[in-house]
Amino acid sequence: MMTANSAYELLEYAYDKLDFSQGDLVSSKVSLSEITLEEWIEKGDWLELAKQVEAEKVFFVNNNPVIIFAKCDTQEDEKVRQIFNKIWCMARPSYLFLAKEGELAIYDLTKPPARSIEDWKKNNRPLEVAQNILEVTSNLYQYRREQIESGKLFEDERFETSNQRADQSLIKDLKTVRLALISGGLSENKRKYAHALIGRSIFIRYLEDRGILTQEYFEAIAQNNATWKALLNAPDDQLNMETEAKQHYIKILSDKSFTYALFNQLSQDFNGDMFPSDEQEAESVEQRHLSLLQEFLQGNIDQQKKLFFWAYKFDIIPISLISSIYEEFYHESNTENIDNGTHYTPSSLVEFVLSKVLTSDCLTTHPRILDPCCGSGIFLVEAFRRIVRHRVYQNQRQRLSWQELREILKNQIAGIEINSEAIRITAFSLYLALLNYQEPPDILLQIKQGQKLPFLIYQANGLSEDNHFNNLVCDNAFQEFSNSEDVILSRNFSSQCADVVVGNPPWGSPQTKDKKGTKDLNIALQWCQERDYPVGDKERSQAFIWRVFDFLKDNGWSALVVSTGIFFKTHDKSKEFRQKWLNSVLLKEVVNFAHVRDIFFKSGNKNQSSASISPFASIIFQKVNQTELTLKDQVVTYWSAKKTAMIKNVQAVILSVMDRRGIRQSELFYNDSLWKIYYWGNHQDAGLIQGITLAPALKELHDPNNSGQGFSEGRKDQKDCQLPRLLPTDKFERYGLISPSWFQRPPKQVTRPRKPTLYQGIRLLIKHGISQVSRKKGEIIARLESENFSFTNSVNCIKLHDAEEWKYKIVLGTLWSSLSRYYFFLTSSKWGIWHDGIYKDEYLSLPIIFPKDQGIREKVIDIVEQLQNCNPIKYSIEHPEGKTPEKIEAQLTELEYQLDEAIFDVYDLTIAERDLIRDMCDVGIEFYYNHINSKAVKPVESYPQQNQGLLNDINKNRQTQKGLEGYLQAFLDIWNRELEPDGEFSWQIIRPQFQGLENPMLAVIFSTQEYGEKPQPLSQSEQKQWIEIIDQLARQENGLLVPYNSHQIYLDGLVRSVSDTEIIIIKRNERRFWTRSMAREDAEATMLQIINLQESQERI
Repeated sequence: MMTANSAYELLEYAYDKLDFSQGDLVSSKVSLSEITLEEWIEKGDWLELAKQVEAEKVFFVNNNPVIIFAKCDTQEDEKVRQIFNKIWCMARPSYLFLAKEGELAIYDLTKPPARSIEDWKKNNRPLEVAQNILEVTSNLYQYRREQIESGKLFEDERFETSNQRADQSLIKDLKTVRLALISGGLSENKRKYAHALIGRSIFIRYLEDRGILTQEYFEAIAQNNATWKALLNAPDDQLNMETEAKQHYIKILSDKSFTYALFNQLSQDFNGDMFPSDEQEAESVEQRHLSLLQEFLQGNIDQQKKLFFWAYKFDIIPISLISSIYEEFYHESNTENIDNGTHYTPSSLVEFVLSKVLTSDCLTTHPRILDPCCGSGIFLVEAFRRIVRHRVYQNQRQRLSWQELREILKNQIAGIEINSEAIRITAFSLYLALLNYQEPPDILLQIKQGQKLPFLIYQANGLSEDNHFNNLVCDNAFQEFSNSEDVILSRNFSSQCADVVVGNPPWGSPQTKDKKGTKDLNIALQWCQERDYPVGDKERSQAFIWRVFDFLKDNGWSALVVSTGIFFKTHDKSKEFRQKWLNSVLLKEVVNFAHVRDIFFKSGNKNQSSASISPFASIIFQKVNQTELTLKDQVVTYWSAKKTAMIKNVQAVILSVMDRRGIRQSELFYNDSLWKIYYWGNHQDAGLIQGITLAPALKELHDPNNSGQGFSEGRKDQKDCQLPRLLPTDKFERYGLISPSWFQRPPKQVTRPRKPTLYQGIRLLIKHGISQVSRKKGEIIARLESENFSFTNSVNCIKLHDAEEWKYKIVLGTLWSSLSRYYFFLTSSKWGIWHDGIYKDEYLSLPIIFPKDQGIREKVIDIVEQLQNCNPIKYSIEHPEGKTPEKIEAQLTELEYQLDEAIFDVYDLTIAERDLIRDMCDVGIEFYYNHINSKAVKPVESYPQQNQGLLNDINKNRQTQKGLEGYLQAFLDIWNRELEPDGEFSWQIIRPQFQGLENPMLAVIFSTQEYGEKPQPLSQSEQKQWIEIIDQLARQENGLLVPYNSHQIYLDGLVRSVSDTEIIIIKRNERRFWTRSMAREDAEATMLQIINLQESQERI
């Protein structure tokens, strides 16, 4: 009988055979000699947390902990349950690999914890189990490193994570408590007392779980009060709580006087910023509110709600999460009726943004960091933690002293916040962070010695003694602190007061009913106007960027989360803003999060969809002295985060180099349309758009006096009017004739009836919104009509100057073509960013060419007329002569293909340009709408079916090409010209598999050979070939050959390697990366690499 493998053996085998050891796998007990300063700054707290929960190792993806590896020293299910529940409280990781003798099991950490052993056995079955080292390879292969790093694992519905990760659960549970307290009477102006109760409860539970508040502490408060003592000595509730749970506070909540005696004592022992005294609170809060809170904390509540307070260990739950939860309360209370542009910022996004500026080099200079709209302090908390991790590493991983921590807080952290409740939460959050870096005995000693937490919130005419830091100010950030008579404000919050400015300022502009928000905005706009700082569309992000610019010292850095409106709004003032801003700073990096915004932010209105969430971006820029500012050489790194299964399930910022662009700041300065073009396109698209726009715009051809939007309905200022019959917007279709039955009676009164000429005579009608319910999502709906009928303002009417009907049909054909779809998707300020639509002025920017060639003209007109009259009868019992949906679709698809080809001929587009347009429409736009369910992210079809060949072996029919056929042809058409006439490239495709599971990567090798020779037959399996390629890349030392470390292949998703005899292309096996256009981009990139290689060899 085989001896069972030990837990250690199973984990070690998994590290090796599942390839985690080749990735970012770090021991929780790692020594400083095994980890760099930069790695410790990014991962240090996670490793300390892993050590605290007794985990062995952590596997990171882009500094996000995804897998925890741990051991269990017994076979008892109860012990396994306890380990799971403890590690679940880490909140961020997705999977737990738990080993015990004779078993390695994988658990889903996004599933809820189990309250009892019965619940554990019923609901927490492992995803997979290996009972020996051989089964590690066979049973757990789906969890190999490449499947995790590439995100392939998350694409399988079986592994789609739930929303019951500890951070998501805690937010939901605390919202439930908050709602119950508000419904119980703590509403309106008493709502802040509900927040205070919850905040104190979190703090007390944290202090209890860390062993700072002990039995002795509570007994000292009870003293001679027999009732209170009896409460403390009552038996613990073992039924609803974990056995090790501290229950002193839960018991105390049974007595209001004891509860507030505890609050007062904590206020004395810590300080007033934490527990501000408020006599009205004690009068407003009743015993029933405390009892309700007690029931929630105990878990004695309706079982249907499935709350998990019994499971939370606040000494494990990340500190930044605790502060961000409270921030969500504040913002939720302010967004129920009004969208004030403020947002709860998830900790993973905060960590990502700060990592861009608070680098080890920056932290070495001891920078002063300011958040001018700090909300609940999450940016400041994470900034403080990064500073501490930096100092701890330099201190040989020894804890910093109380005095050192205070000095960091005093001299390097500062915040401004307009809301008084939020600024107290910032103080609360910073206190938690401060205490988290101290041991309980040290904190208890400080309490005994009367060493309170410092006062952080500035008080007018307040003290400036050692324990009053005054580094948090409750005020409008646009107040001119430089003119203040108070030396604390004028010194610490004036112009050029910060080395680094960070934060997530309010976005957009306040709604009309938000009077306070409007007043605050007016102060901001006035401040900007006085300093000649342009702001367009009353966009708060623009105003805050100028305020941040003012706060920064020369050469200071800023990292902000802002509205994408700063890049895409087309108002003249917005354009002026961009011009002046780009001429005042060095812009280092922009990450456009528009496509993934609903992953990081949730709508404040329950009735709104994810589309209602404002698109946002992160920006990193440096304030540079004007005499030193040279734009021509500054390259902006522009990322466009795309919604993939990986980013959706891990809920962290994970970017692909395929979505990275480098653009010169000078180009953005002179052509701000590039922001939109590079969001989904590249330099090839920028060149094509530039070429297309040389043609006359529709604006030059249209008659502005007889064009415009349809009528508007409204409740105010209605006017009597006589409109012709109405075609409802939902009957406004792209093709076919209008049925007389679709018309309706028009309203008799409207707000803006518009000109009668809009509703009569020949005219183009274009729908403002982009269709998402038609055959293809993202279609432009346009018609050419001459019948009299009216329409609403969701439709634009365009009439041409004295144009013949054929010209209208050419314009209509252009609007229906893929060319206009491509053009508007890459240039429209709203489509693909916000509410999908195209403004009238943007429609009028469409370049129009009227063909001079009679044959081409007649071809376009003929196809347009066929589509105009396309009303096919659908097959049914009543209409056996009708066509099936498949035949109708095939007919339309063929006509649209012919129309595209005809319009491409009109614009004289090359094959490469036609591919660029088709790939964007068929792949890019489809991916935009369908994201993780898109065809674009599916594996490439297995064509060609052979693994190797020459150009002549590839199917050349462009309409029937599948899989890699189009890619191979486009690549070889370019590169074979370099070897003509005597040589050519052969191609080889490697699609490695492991136990039937496809590798997430796909490799293509192009090798030089004599023209016409047959490639040598392959003798090795694709899996072995893959391993050889990886080894080969790892051995190469020349950075020109391998731009990305081979161990990063799965994360980066791209390798282009060039040598004297071969070109290796490795990319993710997703269709969007293997189009004809991508082939040309790869060909161009490898051409540049070979030029660099030749130049470097010449220098040698």
